[in-house]
Amino acid sequence: MADELSPRTELRRSDQRRRRRQRRRVALVGFVVVLLIIAAAGAFVATRDDSEQAAPKPPTSTTQPQNTEGISATYAAAPLRNAITTGGDVAVYASPDANAQPTEMLSAQTEYTLPRSFLVFDQYQDWLHVYLPIRPNDATGWIKASDVTISQPLEYQIKVSLADKKLWLLKNGAVQFEEPAAIGTDENPTPTGTFYYTDPLDLKTQPGSAYGVFAIGLSGHSNTLSEFAGGDGQIAVHGTNDPGTIGTPVSHGCVRVNNDVITKLAALPLGTPVVIT
Repeated sequence: MADELSPRTELRRSDQRRRRRQRRRVALVGFVVVLLIIAAAGAFVATRDDSEQAAPKPPTSTTQPQNTEGISATYAAAPLRNAITTGGDVAVYASPDANAQPTEMLSAQTEYTLPRSFLVFDQYQDWLHVYLPIRPNDATGWIKASDVTISQPLEYQIKVSLADKKLWLLKNGAVQFEEPAAIGTDENPTPTGTFYYTDPLDLKTQPGSAYGVFAIGLSGHSNTLSEFAGGDGQIAVHGTNDPGTIGTPVSHGCVRVNNDVITKLAALPLGTPVVIT
């Protein structure tokens, strides 16, 4: 019959079918291996990418140069330090720019022949951002660190409340004592702001002085008096020869305390912050 195959032919065709099945199995296994290799490579790349993204980056400085205009340092937001001239005049700049010209030149000594000092509240590279002992009150500027000697963070601060007519001494934020104080009159009020010690003057050899046994000149100035007693209206924290006035608005803008109090305050260093509110 035409549809019947001889045993040899059928054997040959059976062998051909077997070889085809083997080739298909080999091809299938090869395809699966390729898929596994691709999947493994993808997992490796993904893991590498995740590892690179998660790797910590080197620290970078967040401090940026700031212009003096509009700056008002937050009291005690950062450690305050004192900077005292190394002996020469100190140039003041509007920004920390080596190519800029100074906006001020402050003498190496104050009017009372004490070394020129500044209150440092920020730093950018080799530049210091400081409160200045000039008008207007709370004026700030940049000076070169190489022009001054910088102290360690200041431990003591003084706070004065005009509303309460009181003065507090704080050490690292903790109150050491609280005392009544006399302040300026309505006509010549005590200015508010952040000031600092510039001119401590021992007056014990001048008995009966209206400034008591000690006067501590500050970086601030009266807003109503451009000059007073031959000076430029500089304000101070000082003692008194009239203790009955303590706790009243009686001064020309200075802060008065009893002589035992000013004696304690006189022991604090140049640059000690005095915040008047």
